[in-house]
Amino acid sequence: MLDRALVGGLVVTPTETALLDIGIKDGRIAMVVEPGSLPEAADVIDVSGRTVVPGGIDPHVHCDLSIEDPDGGPPAVSAGPEVVGQAALIGGTTSLIDFVWKDEAESIEKATSRVDSRWNGSCASDYSFHVVLRGVVSRETLAQMPAAIADGFPSFKVFTTNVFPHDAVGGVPLKIDFGSLKEVLEVNLAHGGIASVHAEDDDLVMHMYRQLAADDRMEYTNMPEVHSSLSEDLSFRRVIRLAEKIGGSPIYFMHVSAATGVEAIAEARAKGLPVYGETLHQYALHTQDDYFEHDGMKYHTYPSLKEHADTARLWRGVAEKDISTFATDEQCTSYAIKTQGRRVDDVVGGNTGIEPRMAILYSEIVDRRGMSPQRFAEVTSTNAAKIFGLYPQKGAIQVGADADLVALETGVDRMVTASDLHESDYTPWEGWRVTAWPRLTLLRGEVAAHDGSFVGNPSGGRRVIRRMSPEIRGGNRYV
Repeated sequence: MLDRALVGGLVVTPTETALLDIGIKDGRIAMVVEPGSLPEAADVIDVSGRTVVPGGIDPHVHCDLSIEDPDGGPPAVSAGPEVVGQAALIGGTTSLIDFVWKDEAESIEKATSRVDSRWNGSCASDYSFHVVLRGVVSRETLAQMPAAIADGFPSFKVFTTNVFPHDAVGGVPLKIDFGSLKEVLEVNLAHGGIASVHAEDDDLVMHMYRQLAADDRMEYTNMPEVHSSLSEDLSFRRVIRLAEKIGGSPIYFMHVSAATGVEAIAEARAKGLPVYGETLHQYALHTQDDYFEHDGMKYHTYPSLKEHADTARLWRGVAEKDISTFATDEQCTSYAIKTQGRRVDDVVGGNTGIEPRMAILYSEIVDRRGMSPQRFAEVTSTNAAKIFGLYPQKGAIQVGADADLVALETGVDRMVTASDLHESDYTPWEGWRVTAWPRLTLLRGEVAAHDGSFVGNPSGGRRVIRRMSPEIRGGNRYV
């Protein structure tokens, strides 16, 4: 007997969108069959009139992140996995990848254990972590990377810029030096890892901070002059060139914001290199003009919003498969904290965007731009699973995968509003019209959210052991 069955839904599999029934056993998909073909199930859920898609995977979230007060007060902290995990499930995202910020003297093993102990028992969704490497990476840390990869942490976050002015960054700099980056890429190439890169040209970024300060033009509306399209262009190409020259080490560019970044990725992929791009729905749907609203900083994350031509190129990159994933850069704060900054050097990054992500992206990808439901599933779930080693356990409706499933009500006309969400007291998507809305979310076969309410196990999330596939490391058009 099956544990649970979903019947009557329009199911989006990797190869078709069709009326199919899904049988679930021991938390996994046991059968995907023609309607009426399932054996008996202990629990049957009728999802007629709904579109069933794989549970979303957000490969870029920040929980418990310290946020400086520009007035010198104690730092704030973004919401933790307790809040973000439940909001994600209500919105149809079932797995998150956050970050391990390793102290300089701390081993990777100790750091990942420390963060995992924080999440284990506190998060409702499944999860994993990227390991952040900063500054000059020591030989000891490089020597620890193969064991981290073997332990299921194959992705390493690096910055090619300090993002903020040097004197605003305490402790270890964010920026990795280029020699260390070379060695990190070499270890990844040899042992099955991937670099997740925040790529901006640090010289240009810091030069523009100095120029704006000298010209008394530090208002945050000038952010695109600091975190510019040219900076993205130069840094992406430099990183790609380095990775190519040492043998094709895999690269995943986080939060691609500019046409120049998409072009660099497209050219690398045309050469067969294992280069992958992530964008965020705020980059694809907002522009630098939105900064001029009275609270326009609510749309910001680093790097900056860009021009309409950039959003158009991002969408073309999604359609042509040079952009592989949509993430959020989730950093869940209150409206007061998000809007506290007024200058290019103190605006708070990140956004509360994980809960409406699936609804917004289905509306934009399928209903407004005419792409297939398969493409929606790829950029919100499947590709992240493949790139970061969760596939085939996660990311697709197929036999043997975890029964992470979302039933969307499509063909609706409703507005996103903070009063319907569970992340914060604001949403940067206030008033945004959507044509789809999540009505049911299953995590490993168990009902986790229903009609806008969390009904699952608050501590039921598990860390997923990730292993990168040869296809991703090899750079073919697998995603």
